[in-house]
Amino acid sequence: MRNIWRKHSAIFITYMIAIMLLVFVSIARPGYGNIDNLNLLAVMAAILGITSLGQTFVVLTAGLDLSIPWMFSISAFLMAGLSHGQDEALLYVVPFVLLVGFGMGLLNGFGVAYIGISPIIMTMATNIIFQGLLIGITGGMPSGGAPQAVKDLALGTTLGINNLFLIWLAISAFALLILYKTRFGRNIYAVGSSESVALYSGINTKNVKLMAFGICGLMAAVGGILYSGRLGQLYLGMGDEYQMQTIATVAIGGVALSGGKGSYAGTMGGVLIVVILTGFLTALNIHPNVQKIVYGVVLFVAVLISLRKVKAKRTNIDEMIHVGR
Repeated sequence: MRNIWRKHSAIFITYMIAIMLLVFVSIARPGYGNIDNLNLLAVMAAILGITSLGQTFVVLTAGLDLSIPWMFSISAFLMAGLSHGQDEALLYVVPFVLLVGFGMGLLNGFGVAYIGISPIIMTMATNIIFQGLLIGITGGMPSGGAPQAVKDLALGTTLGINNLFLIWLAISAFALLILYKTRFGRNIYAVGSSESVALYSGINTKNVKLMAFGICGLMAAVGGILYSGRLGQLYLGMGDEYQMQTIATVAIGGVALSGGKGSYAGTMGGVLIVVILTGFLTALNIHPNVQKIVYGVVLFVAVLISLRKVKAKRTNIDEMIHVGR
């Protein structure tokens, strides 16, 4: 039991903080913990959790993806535009949109892994490119909406639980299986821990990075499609908030931004913290700009803690090497 706590303490602490935050907010804001509001929080957590999944894969390889907002938005607009509101069209539109999302992610991965561009510079550039493409195609005007089938899925429940939340749990289980039980998952951690060591171990580090970014694009597309079902009409910049929120959830969840350490299970706890905090600030009518300041402070603290852990780990390693000598 002690070994389990020692190994996964960061994850347990993240969930404990989420639970305590929910209890505190429910006391401070009566009615916040009612079933209707919890269902709303579950929807928010599902969309953020799915998009944060892709960010987790990228961060574990010591990367970062800043292009999630407009991959998210392009996917939603593309699905709405190609389907023309017809449910029957979803049979071929959804796979195509997911493929486009995966392709946008691969573009990022190719620039980072094969050309050698910094992840921040590469994804910042593609985010601007994706934004320009969407604004150019739409003329800067919001238009269209999701087909009824997508809306029914997003707004519906199964056994009293929101469908989007169940979808998130299913995707999360599959992602955890990949990270813990497959060679690709082990390669993700190996590349993030030390790319040079992974390379000498026979791992194709470039392909691992390429696929991590591809998965990020795919998850952004899934998030965009599902989120469109919650909206009456799509709007430009609908994915903007997920740029910093996905990074915050990953950092809060204990995933080292330097790569190679952490788990998506921790990110899920980070998602709950961010969603509960967002709902509380919204309930208090806090201006969105002020909310961004709060997110920035939370992210700064989470990153600071992460860096201190990495520094402490390196210090311990140096001491062991010194003792060995």
